[in-house]
Amino acid sequence: MSVYMLTASIAVPADRTAPIDFDHGRQLVGEVTDKTAFDLDDPEWQIDDVLGADFDPEQHLGPNGQPSLGILRLYGRRLIDDLKEALGPDDDEVNEIIVAGFRLYISGGISPGDPPTEATRAIRNAYRLPHSVLQAMGFIPDYSKPLSRANGSTGAVTDTDIVDAIALGLGTNPNWSGATELNRIADLIGTVRKHPGDVDPVEYYEHYTVESGFDPLDDSFLASHIGTGIDDGANEDSDDDEDEV
Repeated sequence: MSVYMLTASIAVPADRTAPIDFDHGRQLVGEVTDKTAFDLDDPEWQIDDVLGADFDPEQHLGPNGQPSLGILRLYGRRLIDDLKEALGPDDDEVNEIIVAGFRLYISGGISPGDPPTEATRAIRNAYRLPHSVLQAMGFIPDYSKPLSRANGSTGAVTDTDIVDAIALGLGTNPNWSGATELNRIADLIGTVRKHPGDVDPVEYYEHYTVESGFDPLDDSFLASHIGTGIDDGANEDSDDDEDEV
């Protein structure tokens, strides 16, 4: 028989000081009107796995096999209760680590297929909740995407912050050296940011602050990577041998 290492993790911002708001999550689940907000691919099995005797397929599933709104709300509240218990101080099946701006709650172990701990099961099941409910409680449904100052992080610098600094540095300096390489960088940045070439520096700066929701010049790390003189209209470079773009 094969065995596997199975893990489950869920995250909040590392600098979050407020407790996870499970009560708010329970309230919002009770207000859900869109059945498709729950991430279920096998409703009968997945709901039965959590609710057990409280779930009667003949009563709670429609002719098309889709669950009633009432049973989904009960299911959602149970998912939240199980997650609260798993992350509580009396549960020793969960470890915490801080990495890349996130506080990760992790549980797992060796298993032939089933979740090795109840905490693993609870964390995995939590992702079936509507994303809006997870976010309202304080969780980050998709922590594969790095936090950035653009979405409110005040913690450690992330790779998104680095890209922002590069984009702003190029976008506010109209004269670039090493044109071929810088054009390549600018084109790459242009796939995820406003392209920094052929834009008035002041216009770029103003667009950037509005779009990002913060002023990079006020951030000591980011400001060290961009030029000065934006308020004057542009960065004026000397007449060194440079390729103009």
